[in-house]
Amino acid sequence: MDALVEDSRMTYGELARRTGRTPRAVRRRLDALVEAHGVRLATEVDLALLGVHAEALLWITADPGALEETGQILSRHPQVRFTAATTGSSSLLVAVAATDLSALYVFLTGTVGALPHISGLQVTPILSGVKRTGLVRPASISV
Repeated sequence: MDALVEDSRMTYGELARRTGRTPRAVRRRLDALVEAHGVRLATEVDLALLGVHAEALLWITADPGALEETGQILSRHPQVRFTAATTGSSSLLVAVAATDLSALYVFLTGTVGALPHISGLQVTPILSGVKRTGLVRPASISV
């Protein structure tokens, strides 16, 4: 795992050399870890490279009988990155990515605003991200 945290793009051969195992053994072990959900594969992309310059978290209150339907509708929208049912003052958490603030506004007023079973909405703009998915690599100290 330490070798993968250092460079998750290593080939089976490189990982085998680092761990003292054969490439075949490394592949079997990684396949088993992925299948058992011991390792989760994720690709992180700088959204700005894809033209995304506005992100927000939406805290939505939906009617209990329409929670599943509302969540499913929103989760299918191409601007929605994540949707989850929650508890507390809101019942849905939705992460949205948009090309700019105007596109985010259109999403909020057009897409979300058109849904009939939403009784409340709070928007938290994401101004700056420090960490996304994955482990934090130890900081290198240069002398």
